Amino acid sequence: MTTKKANPANTERAELELPKGYKPMTGGQLRLEVPEREGWHRHWFRGTVGRLKQAQQAGYQFVDSEDVDINNFDIAGDSEEGGSTDLGSRVSVISGDDIGQSGQAGRLYLMECPEGIFEYAQSILQDQLDATADALRGGLVGKGGEGETASDVSKRYVKKGNTQKPFTRRH
Repeated sequence: MTTKKANPANTERAELELPKGYKPMTGGQLRLEVPEREGWHRHWFRGTVGRLKQAQQAGYQFVDSEDVDINNFDIAGDSEEGGSTDLGSRVSVISGDDIGQSGQAGRLYLMECPEGIFEYAQSILQDQLDATADALRGGLVGKGGEGETASDVSKRYVKKGNTQKPFTRRH
């Protein structure tokens, strides 16, 4: 009679002590994934001077490297360090898809703004989209535009009897 010994590799999950920040190998890992912050909206911005200035004018501020731990994809570096490659305190990574005017690789910067400001900006955008969709539904695209005459408007094709409702707002 033989007795079976328990395989030590088959320990119960409850007995395992998982390392800090554990993510299984079976799941994907996003390069720009960052944890959410309560009450704030985070977004990666292309590191051009104009784009960063525009973001600051819209209420965004730079995220400090001490405030967030991003994925570290540095093959030869220290795995304990965060994934930011910025020399300062800002969180940034090389974008990998463009070269700046100085010949250096383009960067993406992580910025955040209060949720209220972000939602206000989204409502302005939604109002513009709704106005465009209303114009398309009503056949009013270009009506009254500069240089347009009444003859131009009368020759515009507008499909009648369309039972479908294009450009309906999703909720």
